[in-house]
Amino acid sequence: MSEMFAVQIMGAVPSLQYTIMDPVYDAPNLLVRSYTPYKRFAIQVVDDGLDSAGLMPGDYAIFREQRWPNDECQVCVVAFGDDVSLRIIEDIWNTEPILRVCGDRIPSERRNRNDFIVLGVLDGIVKAGLEQVEQVDSEEFIWGC
Repeated sequence: MSEMFAVQIMGAVPSLQYTIMDPVYDAPNLLVRSYTPYKRFAIQVVDDGLDSAGLMPGDYAIFREQRWPNDECQVCVVAFGDDVSLRIIEDIWNTEPILRVCGDRIPSERRNRNDFIVLGVLDGIVKAGLEQVEQVDSEEFIWGC
């Protein structure tokens, strides 16, 4: 069996609405088989706003920490202050890109780049039912002091 790598699960985030992202303490890890040299985090998808992009309710979306997408129509985690959601970002070179979901479930938003922050860009998907999760004990954490 190949080596497994841990990706921290940050919680569940919708795409059809915004939600407050509370800090997660002693968050479990999603175990994946691929290693990458950049920091990643996982979010569980809770609705079907990105189903055409392959993200279904219950799936885990793995995001790389990246502050802006490098291609059109990438799925991103976006934050408006404390409110967080999943969105596809179009027209990325414009000062007012478009934030949308698949289809017309909610209206697309054309927002100034200064109105929101991109927290991560989709890097992979672990389908519901295929996930391997491990709980991390708080005493195992080494602070590096």
